[in-house]
Amino acid sequence: MTFMISCLSQKRGVLLGGGRWLSRGMLTVAAALAVGATTMQAQITITASDMFNQVGQYYYAYCNSSNTTVTASVSIPGPASATAQLWDFSTGPQDITYRFDYIPASQGSNGSQFVALGATMAQQQVDQGNPNDVQFLYFKQDSVRGQVDFGFYDPTFSASQPQSYFTNANGLQDFPNNITYGSTWAGTAIFESVYSFSGLGDFPDRITYTSSDKVDAFGYVNLPNLGVLPCVRVHEAVEYDIEFDLQDGNGYQQYGTQYGLNYYWLAQGYGMAVQINATQQTSPPADDLSGGIATLVRMFNAYHPAAPPVKTYIQNFKIAHYSGSAILSWTALTGATSYTVQYSTNLASSTNWQTLTTTASNFAFDPAAFSAAAPRRYYRVMTSTGPK
Repeated sequence: MTFMISCLSQKRGVLLGGGRWLSRGMLTVAAALAVGATTMQAQITITASDMFNQVGQYYYAYCNSSNTTVTASVSIPGPASATAQLWDFSTGPQDITYRFDYIPASQGSNGSQFVALGATMAQQQVDQGNPNDVQFLYFKQDSVRGQVDFGFYDPTFSASQPQSYFTNANGLQDFPNNITYGSTWAGTAIFESVYSFSGLGDFPDRITYTSSDKVDAFGYVNLPNLGVLPCVRVHEAVEYDIEFDLQDGNGYQQYGTQYGLNYYWLAQGYGMAVQINATQQTSPPADDLSGGIATLVRMFNAYHPAAPPVKTYIQNFKIAHYSGSAILSWTALTGATSYTVQYSTNLASSTNWQTLTTTASNFAFDPAAFSAAAPRRYYRVMTSTGPK
């Protein structure tokens, strides 16, 4: 669940739920990012242990800056489908780097008030390029309802009243404890804030947020540094009913309703791996995001005990023929100190691999590859992370 409110000249965002950030600016889409070819994969289940909800866990994510354009070569987000898909988010905007830390709720700004509502955890978000830009989401992990949110603290949302408490009883169910293809859930939250009208002063506002979530696709997501991970995709339609008290405490009056659309990719052991937030509109945005993308956030580093080991693969492997030799080349891997190149003449036997060379370079020669008497050769290149 994510909030994004834009009324009159107002553009402000709120951090909510597993690191889902909505930027304060609006963006247009020249071309969209990610969705690759379909592949085969059994459907998976995301559980509470895959999400970030324990003290000491953290992750880093890239995000585009406000007033920029999110571009890429293939349209997103791809169709709702019962067939596994591959979404490639290995490249994209890196204007902002966020760090998300998970701490006791009592340690966050105004934490004691949120603890009184039922919060036990706080998600702290810090812009690494602007350490003074800090926000908190307050929640608990409930054994029955899953992640339940109680409010947030964000000076960029309202400098006059940075803390917002959810006034609806029992908080807001953000994520259930078990999420798989076809899962659905919904939520409502009501909170009050203060909005500053230029030249007119501060006025109380009240926002009623409703969301409808469905896991409409599954497959694999490719992340920078983390590689390819099994995932499910959540389609979330949201509605914001906005009221203002413009008459010195005489009560709230309806201002209008705005709509949003969010896509979330939840990965095993990595929780909210990717999020895309559509540009807010006065009518429900199209599922294909043709109305624009406001925010693209991509995880690239994490500490989570349930996260599977990161696998780094050899990429762009090529074979060229020169003067009777095979020239093998590949893209150098950051942090790799050596590569072992092996060949086999029989892929049916797992013990038939023989070492051609061990090298610190990202290329190697096989002078016997094109000998008339030599059988066909197959190659693999390995680092400490394994073969590809």
